[in-house]
Amino acid sequence: MKKLPIQLQRIIKKKRFSFTEESRHRAWRGGMKINYRITMVKAQDEDYYENISPLNASYNRININLKVTGMVEMRPNYHEEKRYVEIGKATKAHYNSWGGYDTKYDSLWGNQVNKKIRSEIRNLVTSQVSGFLKLLGITTEHWDSGIEVKKISWE
Repeated sequence: MKKLPIQLQRIIKKKRFSFTEESRHRAWRGGMKINYRITMVKAQDEDYYENISPLNASYNRININLKVTGMVEMRPNYHEEKRYVEIGKATKAHYNSWGGYDTKYDSLWGNQVNKKIRSEIRNLVTSQVSGFLKLLGITTEHWDSGIEVKKISWE
């Protein structure tokens, strides 16, 4: 973000987005009610070449980071009702004695809930973020949108 003008940096950091998806549209997965903001925008090879920035990325990808708050619909067992849980608590991973991390199993999301929720957010948010960045003049000539969500953290 350091290669963007200060006015664009302020606009990007102030902008808040919201996304709601009900579970009735997707019976196999839980719904989401999330609010998120962009914390970092950077062209992929910006560190190596001085002439590349998010405003003139040519064929480089544009990497972004997000901060997310909100609720995720979960169901611990098949015979229980679906309920909304805070996203930070739903994706909590615990260190185990074998040197890895354990997560709780959920009947809607399956194993490794933290990874599946993050990948779902990446899929749902990319088009909205690319449209906003296109309005600010941050585009790429990549064959797809060229926007890649790298890091998602919880507020």
